[in-house]
Amino acid sequence: MEFRGAWVTSWHRGFYTPEDVDETVELAKKAGLSALVVEVRKTGDAYYRSPIEPVGPEVPDGFDPLEYTIEKAHPEGIQVHAWLVVYRVWKGDAPMDPKHVLARHPEWRSVSYDGLTEHEEGVYADPGIAGYREHFAGVCEDIARRYAVDSIHFDYVRYPGREWGYAPLALEAYRAETGASGKPEMDDPKWLAWKRDQVTALVRLVRERVKAAAPDCKIQASTIPWGDCPEDFTDSAAYNVVCQDWRMWMERGLIDENCPMVYAKEFEEAGAARFRKWVDGVKRWSYGRPAYVGIAAMWNDAEQMLAQIEVVRKAGLPGFVLFAFDKSESRAEKAARLGKVLYPAPKLAVRG
Repeated sequence: MEFRGAWVTSWHRGFYTPEDVDETVELAKKAGLSALVVEVRKTGDAYYRSPIEPVGPEVPDGFDPLEYTIEKAHPEGIQVHAWLVVYRVWKGDAPMDPKHVLARHPEWRSVSYDGLTEHEEGVYADPGIAGYREHFAGVCEDIARRYAVDSIHFDYVRYPGREWGYAPLALEAYRAETGASGKPEMDDPKWLAWKRDQVTALVRLVRERVKAAAPDCKIQASTIPWGDCPEDFTDSAAYNVVCQDWRMWMERGLIDENCPMVYAKEFEEAGAARFRKWVDGVKRWSYGRPAYVGIAAMWNDAEQMLAQIEVVRKAGLPGFVLFAFDKSESRAEKAARLGKVLYPAPKLAVRG
């Protein structure tokens, strides 16, 4: 059955309160969607009742957004996927909760080649630090064990760019494991290969922990398709710039389902062409595993989204995910227009 998903961020209203959840589930059903990918960790926080990380400030006391979303969505045959931002762990100027991972472990903060400690996207934990991998795996295992989520869904499972990864603990690990000395250059092939291995090590560790806790919980990832799609994946920005080898993850089954974020403007010729080329690449690098193409709902109207959905279908890929399905002035209208074509959604199997 076709996977018809939508990301629901925790940057805006969508599942903060029971009323938010009720509206989101109802509109998802109306739009003909069959899965909600809800952002339960955006910057080292928790949009559920976590014993490990601080609960997001927008969540009312005593309310569990994830649990309530599952309670409302699953009876409708709508899956609920726990979306976690992996390495970006802080953004903004708000005071940091003492329970926050960086408050407890400031040494896990990533550093750039030039000594910067904050990227334009925010503050990252360094993928080269094993202690952070253990922490994050514990967060994912806890969710999979206590909640009937249909997957653990990674995002920002990558470096922010080539110039990042120079935290002292990461450099210490690199030198110990490879015998290298000094400070590697940003384009050093040995260093880039090691960095790719660090990101993959987290994916592998989380998979092991989650599958041990909940064998029927899938592993998904939002992955990078920046720029034009190359013929060879090793020429991609994912592989060369942010050290995210999602092609290999699919080939080896380290993730169960891939959600490449092929955000493109269908109303622009270049954007429409790039979307189609990436859909072909995603299919080529799927190795028989499900891949659901990310579609830019924030740029495209309902008809343009439906045109891209048709491209995905004609390629033989089993589904799509819309970004994003937060509460907005246009959400109800877009849901109604999508629903004219997509309703009703096929009811997917859900975790009990």
